[in-house]
Amino acid sequence: MSHVTAQPKGRAWPPAGLVYGVDPSRFQDSDGDGIGDLPGITKRLDHVAALGADWLWLLPIYPSLRRDNGYDVDDHESVDPRFGTLDDFQQLVEGCHERGIRVMLDLVLHHTSERHPWFQAARRDRTSREGAYYIWADEPIDAPGDEPVFPGEESGVWSFDDEAGGWYHHQFYGFQPDLNVANDDVFEEIVRIATLWLERGVDGFRIDAAMPAMRAKPTEGTGADAARFYDRLRGRLTEVRDDVVLVAEADVPPAELAVLADHRRVDAILDFSLNNSLFLALARESAEPLHETLDGLDRTVQASARLNFVRNVDELDLEQLSEDERQEVFRVFAGGRAGFLYGRGLRRGWAPMMGDARRFRMSLSLLFALPGAPLIMYGQELGIGDDLSVEGRDACRPVMQWSAAGGGGFTKAADAPLILPAQRSGPYDFGHVNARSQATDDSSNLVLTRRLAQVRSRLGLATQPMRRHTLPHSPSVIALSAPGLLTLHNLAATPAEVFEAYGAKPLLTERWDGHRLGPFGFAWLRR
Repeated sequence: MSHVTAQPKGRAWPPAGLVYGVDPSRFQDSDGDGIGDLPGITKRLDHVAALGADWLWLLPIYPSLRRDNGYDVDDHESVDPRFGTLDDFQQLVEGCHERGIRVMLDLVLHHTSERHPWFQAARRDRTSREGAYYIWADEPIDAPGDEPVFPGEESGVWSFDDEAGGWYHHQFYGFQPDLNVANDDVFEEIVRIATLWLERGVDGFRIDAAMPAMRAKPTEGTGADAARFYDRLRGRLTEVRDDVVLVAEADVPPAELAVLADHRRVDAILDFSLNNSLFLALARESAEPLHETLDGLDRTVQASARLNFVRNVDELDLEQLSEDERQEVFRVFAGGRAGFLYGRGLRRGWAPMMGDARRFRMSLSLLFALPGAPLIMYGQELGIGDDLSVEGRDACRPVMQWSAAGGGGFTKAADAPLILPAQRSGPYDFGHVNARSQATDDSSNLVLTRRLAQVRSRLGLATQPMRRHTLPHSPSVIALSAPGLLTLHNLAATPAEVFEAYGAKPLLTERWDGHRLGPFGFAWLRR
């Protein structure tokens, strides 16, 4: 396979429009086996480009049993055969680059699967080079705070391996042994793998569990200094591609993000604190929680280095909120006990969780207005649903809904196991929510998403300084401004007067009459 050399022109980060995330198994099936694949994504790139996407983030494409949606990686160097071949991957990258879209892969450095060649070698000989890649103990070690990431799914963080005759540490599932990133050989493997994909045309990486990977485990020599690790990683990868982009997933408070943001160790942070405070603000119908969190972020991470999202394809993680605050969000958005997961978050989809189509559209608009770059996961531009009848996090992982056809345009297979029952029948099914019908409907969520991306790009918001404004008479309104622009979003189900916006020229508005925002109204105004 020849390597891809042509790259999109212009600034790599921050994106002018948006980042678009795709689960390769759930986007488009091209061969009728009921599983999405890389040729299917290539076939749909015009849709991605029309959204205004500057980046396509591919969730794990690596060989895997997909017990953790692909993050249980069996081999970092190949493509899962169900998704296609390396040639298919090259065609996808070329198709993206031809449209000015850059490609981001997940760099999973926290753990592997137990099927990975490294772990297979390690279990045969714990004293081998690969044996030192993992964290072993002769007996489980109890340490304060050393708990499973998924409470209720795992009883502990140590599992016994018969062949190795010892216990290995796993912060996630038992089939995902933790890597010791403090080990220099592991670091070199990470660099080698990232270099391989950069040479194949990839433009950047989302670093999964960026901070948990650095934390010391209850054995000696396992804690990595985050500043030194990411300095070294940045330096080595920049030698391969001087414009490589690194995005760190970091579920930590704003004050702890500085270590990643300083000295451009990473280009952007996929941050959960703003996401959590957004839901608290929506639950309270008050802008105050957003102002509070943005104050903290402004002191540690500049706006251009933030990647904002409303919902990913995991549970809605509310770890940055207090227990009382979580309960506030639960009361408004859980939709009953079935919506809970791990006792700390929700497994609802974005659109159905909002309960009111107006609130969904307002929150979609707010995502584009917030300081930082917007991340949209596949199908969120349509307002796709969820299905609480299925187990775990798969409830909020529908397949993409392209048309009203039997398989939703996702597949021609008669039996497609990834299609959720609610996608065939219900208010968010293929017939009610699909890209084909929304593309020609000026009032649709898809058209709104395109317009928001166009306005954001045309006004150059990616590189403009943003200011926040407190409106004493309208506490439910979050007001943000850039040179020549004012955006207003009403988080409440009641109208709000905004005296400060008199005379502004409307660019894109819903439920705005020139001085008052209706319930869940929003306005993009030229000043």
